[in-house]
Order: sequence, then C-alpha cells, then structure tokens
Amino acid sequence: MPLQQVWGNGRTQLVIPVYQRNYAWKIENCNQLFADLVKLKDSRRSGHFFGSIVTAPAGSGLDRLIIDGQQRLTTTSLLMLAAIKAVKDGKMKASHEGLLEEIHDNMLWAKYGSHPSHKFKLLPIEQDRVAYDRLFSYDDEQFIHSSKITRNFNFFYDKLTSTPNPFTFDELFDVVDKLQVICIDLDNDDDPQLIFESLNSTGLALEEADKIRNYLLMSLAPAEQEECFKEYWRKIQSATDDSPTMFLRDYITISDNLLRPVKLNGLYFHWKKYMAQEGRERKTELASMLDYVRYYNMISTAQISLLRDGQWIKSKRLSKKMAQLRNLDTDVINVFLISFLKYAIEANFSEDEIWKVLDLVEGYLARRIICSMSSNSLTQTFCALHRDVLRSITEYEKAGRELTLPYHDILAYHILRREGNFRIPRDEMFAEAILTRNVYQMPKSAQHFLFERLENFNHTEFIDVKKLMQNGDATIEHIMPQTLTSEWRKELGEDAESIHAQYLHTFANLTLTGVNSELSNNSFSDKKNGKIVNGQFVNGYQGSIYRLTQELMAYDSWGLAGLQDRAEKIKDKLMSLYPMPQTSYKPVPRPVEEISLEEEEFNPTNRLLLGYRLFGEEYQQSYWIDMLINVVRELYRRDPDALGAAARKDMWLHEKMTDDEKKYQKIDEGCYLWKHVNNRNKLSCLRYIFDELDIAYGELILYVEPQSPDSAESVESAESAE
Repeated sequence: MPLQQVWGNGRTQLVIPVYQRNYAWKIENCNQLFADLVKLKDSRRSGHFFGSIVTAPAGSGLDRLIIDGQQRLTTTSLLMLAAIKAVKDGKMKASHEGLLEEIHDNMLWAKYGSHPSHKFKLLPIEQDRVAYDRLFSYDDEQFIHSSKITRNFNFFYDKLTSTPNPFTFDELFDVVDKLQVICIDLDNDDDPQLIFESLNSTGLALEEADKIRNYLLMSLAPAEQEECFKEYWRKIQSATDDSPTMFLRDYITISDNLLRPVKLNGLYFHWKKYMAQEGRERKTELASMLDYVRYYNMISTAQISLLRDGQWIKSKRLSKKMAQLRNLDTDVINVFLISFLKYAIEANFSEDEIWKVLDLVEGYLARRIICSMSSNSLTQTFCALHRDVLRSITEYEKAGRELTLPYHDILAYHILRREGNFRIPRDEMFAEAILTRNVYQMPKSAQHFLFERLENFNHTEFIDVKKLMQNGDATIEHIMPQTLTSEWRKELGEDAESIHAQYLHTFANLTLTGVNSELSNNSFSDKKNGKIVNGQFVNGYQGSIYRLTQELMAYDSWGLAGLQDRAEKIKDKLMSLYPMPQTSYKPVPRPVEEISLEEEEFNPTNRLLLGYRLFGEEYQQSYWIDMLINVVRELYRRDPDALGAAARKDMWLHEKMTDDEKKYQKIDEGCYLWKHVNNRNKLSCLRYIFDELDIAYGELILYVEPQSPDSAESVESAESAE
C-alpha cells in the first residue's frame, strides 16, 4: 500500500511508544533514501518498496502505536518538513500554495487529534519530541541543533536547496507518493511482542538493550508504559550513559545466579527465559534493576558514595581506589563489584573495610598482569567470589559457630584457595616477574594502571598519569635506548649486548617523559642534564614533573649496577603496593569434600567419588567413569550442536572411532567420547568440553572423600581398563 495511507486522517495520530529507541537514522541512511528518490523520479517505475510498518491500537481511540517503522515514518516527515521550509524560504518551487497546505494537513497535522497539547500527526518519544515540534516553527533560531532529528532535517533542507535542485516541491511529493510499504495493523488480540521478535530476527540493527526494554514495556498498558519508562527505564539509561547493554548482562548474571556471563548476542533470549521463571513481574524487575544500576554507575564513574543516616555521602578515598581499578579497563570484575558494593553498603560496612576488599581485588589483578596472566580468564572466578564469601558465612551459621572475621579476610581465603589458571601468583613468582617482565609491550591499559601506581607511590600530590598518557603529554621512554649507539655501548661496558637484551623493556629501564623524541638516543648524561637541540635547550630528567624520572638524578651513569638497583627499588614498591593476601579464615570441616572443576590442581588419586552436582542438580555416583559419561550426555542433551562441533575437533570427543571401540563411549552418531584415561585426565577432558561449550567450571561440583591407596588404585585401574 502507499506510504501516504499510513498517515490516516485528521483524527489519527501515530504514537512512538516510550519503549522504542530514540530516532537513530544516520546521515548516510538519509543520503541513501534521497538517492533512491532521485532514481525513482528519473525512472518509469510506479513504486519503490520502503519496508514494513506495524501498528497497534493506542488505547480506545483512533490513534496507533508504531511497533515497527518509526525510523522511516520520522524520516519521511522530516523530508517533507524540510521541503515546506525550502518553499517558504523561496529556495524551492511549488506549483501552488494549496499543495503545501495539503501536505501539511494530511501528512503532518492532526487537526482533530486526541492530544490537546500536541496536534502533530507524529508523536515521537519524549527525548525527540521537543526537537521535532520546534521544526514546525520553520525558524532556525528555535531549532535544537544538537538533536539527530534537526541534523537530518537540515541535511534534507540542504539537499533540496542545492544547485542544481533535483526536485520541485510537486515532483518530490509525487515521488514520496510512490513509496510502498507492507502495513500490518494489529488489533487488541494480537501480541505485538511476537511481531516485534519476528521482525527483528532478520538482522535489523537493534541493541540487546533495545529488545529487553521493548520486552519489559511493550505488553503493559500505555499508561503503565509511560509510568515505568519515566520511573525506571529512563533512570537506568541515564545511569549507564545511554548504553545499558553491559549493565543488563551483569544484572542478569547476578540475578540468575550465573557462574559465567551470558554471551551478548544471546542476552535478550536469556532475559526472556529468566523472566518466565517463577512468573517474574515486569515492574518489580525494573525496580530491582534501578536498585542495582546505582552500584554499576558508582563503578563505571569511579564515584563511590556511602549511605550514612539516610544520606548518600561521597567517599573520596573509595572513589580514588575505584579509579585505580578502572584504569585497568576491564569489566570482568563488575559482577563481583556490583554484588559486593550493594551488600556492603546495605550492611553498613565501614569505609576501611570496603577499601580493603577493593585493594584485594586490585592486588589479585595486578599480580596476574605483571606475571603475564590474563585477567579475562577470571570471568567465572569473579562471578563466584561474592557467592563464595556468603556461602562461607552461611556454613558457620548452620554449624552454630561464631564467625567474627571481616568480609575481606574471608575473601582473601577464597582468592588464595584458587589454583591453576585462576591462582594469584605467590611472592617468588611475582618478584621474579617484576624484574623480568616486558613492560613496554604490555597493553596500554596495563601500562596506564602500573605507571600511575608507581608514579604516585607514597605521595599525596596526585599526577594523573593515565590522562597524560592518553593525551600524548606523557610517554614511556627507554633510558637505555632501543638501538645501541657506540656511546651507549661504551656506557654499558663489555657486556653491553647481554645487558641490553635482558633489561631493555623492563621496569628498570623505563620511565615517564614528555621529551621522548628529542633525547631518545642521546647519552645518559644528556638525558639526565638536558642539552641544546636546534638552538633550544631541552630539559632532561632534572626538569621532569614525574617523580619516577626525577629519581634517575641519583645515578651518575647508567649500566648494570644502575639497572639492578632501580629494578630492586621498583620491585620493593610493587611488593609493598601488592603484598600477598593473608587470611585467618578456616572453612567449617565437612564430612564430605566438595571439589569444583575449577580447582585444576586437585588430584583425584586416593579420592572416593560419592556423587556430583551439575547445574544445581545432585546425582549419586561412585564411579569416575560413569560420572564422566553422564555429565557429557547431559551436556549433549542441552546443546547437541555445540558438542557435535567439539567432536569434529578430535580432542577428547571424536566424530569416528579410530581405535579399539572399547576405549570409546558413544554419545550419539558422530560424537564419541574417548574414555580410556585416568581420573585426572577425566577432569581435564571435562574442562576442555566446558570451555568448548562456554560453561563455567563451577557448574560441576564433585563430592569426594579419602580412600585407601590400595583400594583407590584398583578402582582407577578397573575404570581405565573399561
């Protein structure tokens, strides 16, 4: 049908629901539409397909909600508004004044509309409505030029008033009249959410947050939509700087007790599944989200406030500590930080206790970064840490035992107990890494973080190293240059090459400067004292604002002795900043030991399996091989495609049996499990499969107890021989 018919009569208004996203067409989208219209004018075609429009009743009147198509409807109205202004300004020709009035009255105006304060045909959402309404004044001084609405209006105006002008007003109207759409008018019995999902399953560019917002608001009555949007969603959007998707992922991870965040491309469908559990009510969920987003905002802005006597009071000390954590530019810690801050503030923790917890997290990350261990691998650890601490507190309560230790002491225990890929490096490993780590090729965020901490170590006057480095006002400089000159070979002595290779990119040989290019390959004396370059004196280290650089004034020369001395001093600073955590906490003794799959150092030798817990369901099982097979079968039942893909990689799982069939367990056609392994390798097999399926190790808990060595050996031998 022609697009013109969608606009209806003088009583019908087209309402963009509050749950829709803001007007978002870019200049290139508008340019493409304009080019299509020019081609249509020059062709003999009778029409041009312009997509689909889906409307639904907006209450009991004639008004229609725009479920899909708001971008196209808004853009065509901007085009015609721009054309009317061009005619009024004498920059575009129209055959007669009556045509302007016809377009204005039929396409842009709702003379008898039901909204007393707003008689325009189209009612954009609140953030866009003011800018849109101002365009009807046709007065540039009243326009809101920061709005995308106004920006695209101006784009069309410029196109229509350019030389040569591709259209007269009459020609433009005729071409717009040829735009054809598929219009779906829903009634009160239709489910607009299902229509919305089917339309957006074809790849239309909606953020996951857009889909979740629509899901939460779309099924509500119009009045409730308006209330929930203003009371909850608009505040959530504001607290996340208009980008709520990452917060929503953290929120669902916390609220659904997940041990690994949902993948972003599956966030919307996981959210629907979550809401269906226990019949969760939308308004209640929005209120909960608004509560949690306060803590997300504290983290993302590094502005921590504490609730004291009903008042929120900003903590400069905690905000500074959070800013240090944010310098790492990682969001793997957010689930923990949101959960912890909410718990701590509601429990009225002291500022000092909260600081100690944040400092523990910083030390955990810093030690791993310096030891070249990825922080991304800690995603599931930080999803579980707060829950681990609460579980320890609960276990003491259930045992009727008093637990007087603070939160940070229990947290330290749970950090220290982690092994393998999740461990915190011990002092010997940490100290060695400080001396040898290639710091120059670290990620920028790690450099910003570490050099800020070193520069401001034990100083009250703060230098914002990250900001200076991002602005290009500070750079990391090699003291001993990357390319040795003859002068530097002489400075370093007969072992110049080996010294250069060993220390070049380490902490010992790096400093901060703003004059990197001027003195980069000069002698140590010139770098230290400065020199005249191109007729101007360039300050050396003695004129630096950076304390790390001023410290170099204590050295008369730069060779092995100086490098070793500076390396030790930086090591002492970092060991002081990030001491090994200490804990007095001891877990409540259990008759049965619970082992998570994430405990990579666990040795199942001499352990009797009693059962296991998988995805919260408990199973009795005394044979390790049966546990392995049953777990893999359950994983296949949940996601056969993913497990089938893993089998095609021929690692623990295989598409075909290529050896003695007794060594395999058939899971399904094209998926065979290699089972001829000892118990330790059974766990390695499961970790591999969990990684392939993106499942947190913590979803599998084994119940074990000690067993006599002779008995254990016979059981394991029998299982491996099956």
